[in-house]
Amino acid sequence: MSIRPEPTQSDPLCRAIAPLIGLPAWLVRRGHGSFLTLEFGAPHLEIREPKAVTPGGDEKVAACLQRRTVTPLGEWHLWIYCCHWRVVSGRKEIACSEAPDRDIAAAAKELDGQMLTVAEADPAQGTSVFEFEHGAATLQTRPYGTGGDTQWMLYMRSGDVFSYREDGSYSLGPASQPPDERVWRLLRSNTTV
Repeated sequence: MSIRPEPTQSDPLCRAIAPLIGLPAWLVRRGHGSFLTLEFGAPHLEIREPKAVTPGGDEKVAACLQRRTVTPLGEWHLWIYCCHWRVVSGRKEIACSEAPDRDIAAAAKELDGQMLTVAEADPAQGTSVFEFEHGAATLQTRPYGTGGDTQWMLYMRSGDVFSYREDGSYSLGPASQPPDERVWRLLRSNTTV
């Protein structure tokens, strides 16, 4: 289903993604492993204050928790999570989720600053595509095929998170909601918006 910003859209994926269309991705970077994160919209700072730790725990974890962290985030934070992904530009693959770190960094650089123009999801296949700048670069996802892995999550300025799973289902609710309490619904297939 193609996502285009129209006020009458009733599809939940369309409602979640439509505000991003026409916005540039920024601070695109590799996270843990091969995860990718992309920021959209006006920046703000997330500040986590130092936390007290109990003695006897992991020293590295304790050191991290005892430090204040400041993280720049956008109004929308897209986290490409448990899936195979690839970034293609000009019909050439820049990198995929299994690529070496330097190639993943090149893929992130390719997307950084580019405007999102189209987003598509095929719930029957569990795939999705994010197109940037008139097809100059695309970010494609596909399932690991191991069950109900969450492929990507969109954290929204409302405080909600839209999650897309490899089985073509989604959840939408508060980011603070525990994963085991999320309600999953199937996306409609063969819908063009």
